[in-house]
Amino acid sequence: DIVLYGIENQTKVEKRMPARISGYEGASYRGQYDKKTIVPVITMVLYYGTDRKWTAPKNLKSLIKVPDNLDKYVNDTKANVFEIAWLTDEQIAKFTSDYKIVANFFVNKRKNKDYIPDDKTTIKHVDEILKFLSVMTGDNRYEEILSDKEGVSNMCDVAQRLEDRGIEKGLQKGREEGNRMIYSLVEDESISMEKGAQKLGVSVEKLRVNMINAGYKCPDME
Repeated sequence: DIVLYGIENQTKVEKRMPARISGYEGASYRGQYDKKTIVPVITMVLYYGTDRKWTAPKNLKSLIKVPDNLDKYVNDTKANVFEIAWLTDEQIAKFTSDYKIVANFFVNKRKNKDYIPDDKTTIKHVDEILKFLSVMTGDNRYEEILSDKEGVSNMCDVAQRLEDRGIEKGLQKGREEGNRMIYSLVEDESISMEKGAQKLGVSVEKLRVNMINAGYKCPDME
C-alpha cells in the first residue's frame, strides 16, 4: 500500500466536514496500528452543489476555539474540497474515465439549470453512471432508465430517454384525466353508460368495473 484514499460525495455544504474527516482518518490510522508500515490517509470531498461554492470551513481549527498558548499542541485536519461544478474545461479534459461525463454534466447544470445532456462521449459503465446521477441529482428518472438501458451509449441517448418518458407520462396523465371526466359525466347521468363506454372504447361492463375501482358510482347500481 502507498496511500489510502477516502472519498466524500457531497451535494450540500457540510459545516463540520473537517470534524467528520478527522474521525474517518483517525479510524483509518488506528486500523493500521498493528501493521508493519503505516501509510498516509487522504480524504477528498467531491462537492456537486451547483447553487453556490463551498462556503464552510476547510480545516478543523476553524471549527474549534483553541485556548491561548495551546494552538501548537492541537492537531489540525484539512478538508480537500473539489468543487466539481466549477471545474474548468481544461481540468475536465484531463479525465479519461466516465468521470469526465459526470464532471461535464454538473458544470453545465451550474451554468443552466434546464440543461439537457448533450455530451456525446461514450459511457463505458452505463449502470454505475445512471445510478450515480440519480443519487447526486435526486432525480429518480436516471435510475428508471436502467429498465431500458439497452441502446444507451452516451448522455444524448439519456436525454432522449428522459424526453420519451416525459411524453409518455404526459399522455398517461391526459388519458387518466379524460377517463375521470367521462366517469363523472356518467355518474351525474349527463351521459349514459353506453355513451360513456363508446367514448372510451370499452364495453359497458368494463366501464362499470373501471368506475367502481376509481371510486365512482354507476347510475345502474342500487
